[in-house]
Amino acid sequence: MKRTVRRTLAWLRVGLLGAMVFAGCGSDGEPPAGGAPAAQRPPCPLLGVLPDAPNPFELQWGATNTNAALGSGRMTSTVSLCGEITSLKWPSPSYYDQIDYLTSNDIDARLKPHFGALDSAGAFPGLAYVTRTGQRGFTWLRDLPWEHEQTYTSDTSNVAVTTMRNTALGLVVRAYQFILPDANVMVNHYEVERQPTSPVREATLIFYANFAPTMARQALFAVADWALDFKNDHAVVYDEQERALLHYLPQSERANPHRLARVSEILRQPGDGNALRAQVASLIRELGEPGVYIAAGARGGDDGYQCGFDQTDICRIQSRLTENTIRVFDLGDAFAEFVRIAFQCERQITHPDGPLGECRSRLQWTYDAESAYTDAMDGQLSGSPIAACQANAALAKRLTFSGNVASATIDIAIADTRDGAYELLRAARAQSPQAQRSATEAWWERFLAPARLPQTDDPVVLAFAKRSLAVIRTAMDEASGGIVASVNTQPPYGEDWPRDGAFINYALDLAGYHDLVTRHNRFYARVQRKRPAPWSPLYDFGPCDPQRPVYPNCVPAGTVEANYYTDPQAAIPGLPLSFEIDAAGLVVWTLWEHAKFLRDPEARTQYLAEVCPSISLGATNLANCKDETNNLQCYANEDDTIPLTQSLLGAQTVLLALRSAIEAASACGFDSAEVERWQARAAELEEAIPRHFLRSEPVPHLEGPRRPWVIWPVKFFRPGDALATTHAQLLWRQGVQVILERTAPESGYNAEPLVAVAYLARQRNDRAMLEEARRAVKFFVRNITTNGTLHMSESYGRVQVDRNGDGIAPDYWPQNDVPHVWEHALLYTAAMFAFGEGPID
Repeated sequence: MKRTVRRTLAWLRVGLLGAMVFAGCGSDGEPPAGGAPAAQRPPCPLLGVLPDAPNPFELQWGATNTNAALGSGRMTSTVSLCGEITSLKWPSPSYYDQIDYLTSNDIDARLKPHFGALDSAGAFPGLAYVTRTGQRGFTWLRDLPWEHEQTYTSDTSNVAVTTMRNTALGLVVRAYQFILPDANVMVNHYEVERQPTSPVREATLIFYANFAPTMARQALFAVADWALDFKNDHAVVYDEQERALLHYLPQSERANPHRLARVSEILRQPGDGNALRAQVASLIRELGEPGVYIAAGARGGDDGYQCGFDQTDICRIQSRLTENTIRVFDLGDAFAEFVRIAFQCERQITHPDGPLGECRSRLQWTYDAESAYTDAMDGQLSGSPIAACQANAALAKRLTFSGNVASATIDIAIADTRDGAYELLRAARAQSPQAQRSATEAWWERFLAPARLPQTDDPVVLAFAKRSLAVIRTAMDEASGGIVASVNTQPPYGEDWPRDGAFINYALDLAGYHDLVTRHNRFYARVQRKRPAPWSPLYDFGPCDPQRPVYPNCVPAGTVEANYYTDPQAAIPGLPLSFEIDAAGLVVWTLWEHAKFLRDPEARTQYLAEVCPSISLGATNLANCKDETNNLQCYANEDDTIPLTQSLLGAQTVLLALRSAIEAASACGFDSAEVERWQARAAELEEAIPRHFLRSEPVPHLEGPRRPWVIWPVKFFRPGDALATTHAQLLWRQGVQVILERTAPESGYNAEPLVAVAYLARQRNDRAMLEEARRAVKFFVRNITTNGTLHMSESYGRVQVDRNGDGIAPDYWPQNDVPHVWEHALLYTAAMFAFGEGPID
């Protein structure tokens, strides 16, 4: 999630130059089919230029194509600016991604159509039409010449509305997309408005989807459900009785390669016409095994369908992404070869026609059906009732215009059984989409109604604050209380990072959502390591004897992994970084800090009874993990770095943990002798930190990663300390001013120094400093968020265009992992600090 390796800047410069040279080329460095589009503006979501510096995270894992995020803790989806579904997770925001969508991590990915994803990836609508002169045509609504705008229906809503305009056809389409708060159903409601001058006489909406049902989840490497889709998927069928597509994966088939035995009985010896449909109906009746079942249907029934085989070269794009990842991380020859063998499609699939060809050959299929993506483009779906291995599908819905307005609704329901998916689909169809949209908007309005917001009348700041709280709620797993770093899959941030989570908790407590923080901290208390343990396979420090643990052979108890899937029972890490010392310290801090917000004595007592043992365990082991040569903390993972390091980051967070545990001692009833040891160790760190990290140039400051935390939340300085002043000046100059003046070519986490400066301004009651912080908050919410939806990314790049329409260039383009939950929490906290009065504590 963070900058885990030091990259070769020369390689990036060369790659960026090459990207500019070939800016007009397709995804493989060749001109796109059919030549350059006639329109001058780039296709959605491209800007037509690259940022002035590459995004390090997207070079690792691929570009993020998201502008809106939907869900409330169960089924979760991301939607591009163009109205495409680019991820669809079920049963939680953490896992599993049930759609085939993979963007490029080439340095010029943001010049490629769909950021390098295959044309047939994802799910999206198209229109087949007949003009008044009888001419037939077809258009995908995401592509040129359609123009796109996207917002939520209100500041308190989690219903995305994408407005798509086609001047030549005289059509305006509004796509309302939302997930029901009480059911795993995604509603896609399309309203088509025909302008008076429109040449269109008739139209049919075709909804295309490339679902990839999966139950793949891999400890230490969070790639199985999105980067390995050549192993995922099973089969899709059309159920004539339900008038719905059913894309499914039985639990017994979750391992790869899928046996596909029952499906193969049909695909080896398919009947013709009615006989084939009878074979498929028999198969559907037999589907009683649990697994993943995705039912998709048109309200009122469809007017055509196609279950097709996805014959695109998924292996090529996946293998290229893997090779780029290996190069960026500079893994070394031996580990690089391991990664290729374990994860690269071209190393696992040797058939010249890729995974689908391998299935056909191995299982001796004779049945074929055109890809639903290409089949749709003549406006008529062919009616294949089955496809498998690598499958896609489409539904047609004829539009009936009344007063030049027509509509169509496609529902997507997911459950662990066939009957469960059908029950959800039937229940959704029984209501009007307008009533469901209103109920969804009302649910979110009730959620946000009690929120504490910045004390300002600036409408954009207030809208951003509400969107940030909605983002956090969308990212919270209803089953476990864990909160993922982003609901996105590329880069793969669908895990709970305790580092992020501590600050997310503080934002939630500021906003008044104490019950959510209590749930989240129960998750942390559960996953915290309870006994010494070996490191991940990435490290070799010799054998670990849990009965006689020594460091570094054993990872100490009371610590945490870099991140975790938000599983409600197990503690499953998503990265092989075993001892995140800064995260371990922040966990202790958030466990205690939250208790200060609990005003109900009974709730506070119950909460402390649950978490005090974890506070003590964390503090004791962090105090013990000491470098005797310098009184700093032991070497460990810091900020997701693979090498073990010893910096200001680990020192300040260990100190924060010790101070928190000392402060909690009375409420928790900790042993006084142990508390005295914590006090002695904290005193050592207080002396060692300036001795090792104080720098005099360019002004006196403490140097190291995450240096804003020294001011807050660590509160290392007294408010009137001269070093606090110069430290804050440096933070402002290097972390805030570079964004305000638009001089940083690429950046991220600039809200961190803004939080620190706003906090110090409040502590000192410095009106001038506070006004500057308020000005910066207003700039940030307008200039480093997504157009229309106010989402933050982790990193953003400067582009030499007026992206947000304010008449000023350059602008910053939000990039990876929209919406990034921690960035939202940080800027929300900065706004709360800046637009307030008096001391915070």
